[in-house]
Amino acid sequence: MTYLYGDSSPSPLTSNFLELLRDTLDFAVYVLQADDHIEKLHERTHAAEEAAREESERLAAFGRVVAQAIEGAPQGAADSETSRCAGRLAAACADAVRSSTAAVAEALAAQKAQAQAEEGSQREGCFKALEVLLSRHVPPESTLATRLERHGVYVARRIATANFGVSWRINLVVPPDHLFASLQPMEILAPEVEIDAPDQTGWIKKEVKMRPHRLGRMVLVEAVDDGQAVGLRLQFEPGKDDGLDFAVDPVAGVVIAARRTGPEGDAAAGSFNPTPEDVPKMVALATKIREELATLSGSVMPECTVDGGEFKLVPRFSAVVERMMSKMAPIVHEISKRSLTPVELVLRRALSSERREEIFVAKSTLRDKYAPLRRELRSLFDPLGFDTIPPPAPPGDVETLEAAEEDWPEVRAELAQSEPPPPPVPSRRPPPPPPRSSGSPTS
Repeated sequence: MTYLYGDSSPSPLTSNFLELLRDTLDFAVYVLQADDHIEKLHERTHAAEEAAREESERLAAFGRVVAQAIEGAPQGAADSETSRCAGRLAAACADAVRSSTAAVAEALAAQKAQAQAEEGSQREGCFKALEVLLSRHVPPESTLATRLERHGVYVARRIATANFGVSWRINLVVPPDHLFASLQPMEILAPEVEIDAPDQTGWIKKEVKMRPHRLGRMVLVEAVDDGQAVGLRLQFEPGKDDGLDFAVDPVAGVVIAARRTGPEGDAAAGSFNPTPEDVPKMVALATKIREELATLSGSVMPECTVDGGEFKLVPRFSAVVERMMSKMAPIVHEISKRSLTPVELVLRRALSSERREEIFVAKSTLRDKYAPLRRELRSLFDPLGFDTIPPPAPPGDVETLEAAEEDWPEVRAELAQSEPPPPPVPSRRPPPPPPRSSGSPTS
């Protein structure tokens, strides 16, 4: 589906960018709040480490003072009871200092463990928020491939990389009633289709000849759609090397490459040129498979990276938000410029040959999403320009739009409100550890 700008001029957008923008702002606000909570956790941990260091130093100093006091007190002869008492007191003091120092270290370790667990929970929440966003939308200018593989049953996944450095994989669900729930989809896709491909013939004098191969009897091992070409791997028997590989551009209606596969030494293996009669058959098959792959959806994202590193371990998620806003800003500005109203973003799409829908959202609605953030974080959204009012559209554009509206009825619909994830739960300072009980020192 293609979209028009608000002034009815064509746009390069093939999905509802306003929905993507709305949900991206929800994601951005969530991870920025998580950033703040993680920063507070780090500050709390640092403060606890400093407090523990100071307390340990005080304990050590206290022990030295007590030991010096005992040593400097008159004790009499070395075998006197006073001397033996001093020894017991010195040992008890050293034991008490060691015990208290260990208690300080134990309390610090508990606080750090709790902080790490809370940070892990915050990061996991950010990953889930991104999973929701990317399972619903593919940002513009992303590279995207849908891959189907046969592993006893068919499994599918969608692999993508956005222009802001985030790469991810979404596992797709193959419903029980889907074509690829069958182990022999080729029997349904191309039951009677035959194409000519090289084959090795003869027992004594082996020759390579073009022979027809019925696709409906072959096994679809792999299909990959990268948005431009559809690549297919077909085998005569599962697990065997014999088969056909070809890549097709369904839009251009051409076969990009075709190859006969086979075991080592198979003279028939290698690239070949399909006959003019077979090209439309291969294009039709690739088109059907593309259409079937497009119906698969999923919501589980087992993997996501930023510049090759794990998303969950990004030092600050604000860096990802900053990249996202910088890449989305030019599109937002173009939509704003062509919306014919300074306070809304507007897109249009055809509902039928005689009717179209206008989708709009107020800039204030989008601005309200990040309004609760502190000013430093709100500045990350400045590139979107929601705080500035652009100049009005040229009068000629308005007249053209009004003339078009007279001939083409329009339905105006406001972008639906989103359901953003709840704010991350603020971390709470753990209660102090209970006082340690100590027994009376014994000799």
